[in-house]
Amino acid sequence: MLHMTRLGALPITTLLLLNLAVSLVLIAPVLTDAQAFQAFLAHPQAWGGLKLTLTTSIISTALSLGLAVLIVMGSHKNLTAETGFYLAVPHLALAIGLGFLIAPTGLIARLIGTALGWTTPPQWVTVQDPYGAALTAALVLKETPFLVWALASLLNRDDLKQLFAGHMKVARSLGHSSISAWIAVLLPQLLPRIIWPIIAVFVYGATVVDMAIVIGPTQPPVLANIIWTDLNDGEPLNNARGGAGVILLSSMIISLLLVVGLFLRLGRPLRRFLFLGYPSTRKSKNPLSGQIWGFWRGVYSLIFIFILVASISGLYSYPGLLPDTFVSKGWSTLIANPRPLVTSFVLALSTAAAAIAASIAWLESQPVKRDAVILAACGAALCIPALMIALGQYRLFLQLGITGTALAMFLAHVLPVTAYIFVMLQGPYRAYDPRWQAAAQGLLSSRMSFLVKIKWPMLKAPILSAAAVGFAVSIAQYVPAQLASAGRFTTLPMEAVTLSSGGNRTLIATYAVALTVLPLAAFLLASFFGRPRWSDT
Repeated sequence: MLHMTRLGALPITTLLLLNLAVSLVLIAPVLTDAQAFQAFLAHPQAWGGLKLTLTTSIISTALSLGLAVLIVMGSHKNLTAETGFYLAVPHLALAIGLGFLIAPTGLIARLIGTALGWTTPPQWVTVQDPYGAALTAALVLKETPFLVWALASLLNRDDLKQLFAGHMKVARSLGHSSISAWIAVLLPQLLPRIIWPIIAVFVYGATVVDMAIVIGPTQPPVLANIIWTDLNDGEPLNNARGGAGVILLSSMIISLLLVVGLFLRLGRPLRRFLFLGYPSTRKSKNPLSGQIWGFWRGVYSLIFIFILVASISGLYSYPGLLPDTFVSKGWSTLIANPRPLVTSFVLALSTAAAAIAASIAWLESQPVKRDAVILAACGAALCIPALMIALGQYRLFLQLGITGTALAMFLAHVLPVTAYIFVMLQGPYRAYDPRWQAAAQGLLSSRMSFLVKIKWPMLKAPILSAAAVGFAVSIAQYVPAQLASAGRFTTLPMEAVTLSSGGNRTLIATYAVALTVLPLAAFLLASFFGRPRWSDT
């Protein structure tokens, strides 16, 4: 029994714990390079980049949270399933699509130009604007559905649904309207429970690289892009400066989070006053909820349609809404050079399968009390800046001599995939009713027969959903993959970012469509095959 317990813990310990811990330890030598820190602080773009980083990350996180609360507050249906489509769209594909939408020759400018009779594109700066507005908008569009999913998942948890319903009933009996009760009763209970998703959103916004390259400001760029340029520089001094930048950016993020946490703790009496004011008896509704969620549907649909049309467009005269000619050049190029597509697909499939197997092995062999260790590691993997983890992994791969190998690419992708999959799978798996196993044992069923014929089929919906999320997370990886590949491998995100600096809109759109279709197909397949095997009818 002890042997099986240790064996069950080995896969996730290797893929997640050791991978993360050793990577972080290997960053330690950077801390002693005082010259590198001085060089980074003297970087001519560092302080401007820091200002942009704080502005875009704080505003996007605040707007995403506020909009997510408004959407969930006014919704009377389960939003967790509906958010799957939004979660499936990679950040990079959304940034490319949004850039096409708001560019001077984009769909919005074409619609306005058609209505007003314009003959030339407007001279407005929308993509890579100096204020980071486009990057902020892209982050809000992508992160709001994630926070909607986090809130909706809580509201639909079996152990919390009845509790929240009782609290709302009591609040209404005390004179609160539905929205007043939501703000005074549910919101104070929900926000502490989604603190880690909120932190993950903020950290991602402050350290994102691929989206910032495509749609973010350039003079100066955000701090993460300044660091990324140094990390990819062949000059040792510049490379060391980039490592120092990773430490400084991560320290800044941690310090800011600690300050916010302290402020919230000290301001608890004020929060109590704001949440627990006099009840509002006004029969208020939240009509904005449906409109906001409808806006998200419309924008995502427009983005996907436009990049799909752009991927087969030839001559595309302004202000025409449709291309003058249609070509297949972009798709022919993708098919003629399938390596990025195949590499991304194989990595996504293998890492998702390995993470599912490792998570199930842990959940089947370890007591519940040990889950806290893995959940803490998952939280660290998702909330520590990707630049820091990727730099540590790169140093680990150099030490092992595996940089630029398939193993390095696998290890770089499997870390975030395992973190996401375990977080999603742990709750449903641990909530499984043990009476089913007792009944199977009473019928002399073996452990493996029970798992294959009863437990896993009953849990196939959360297992397949977690696998789809892991698949999508792997497809979207850019920073760790770029460092681990050492130029010997290329993936869809790496190719799309490279193409974004050129002017071939058809080819860029083709890769954006491919980036979107793969994870979307995974979510659709998970939804189809995750349907209940048994029916009451």
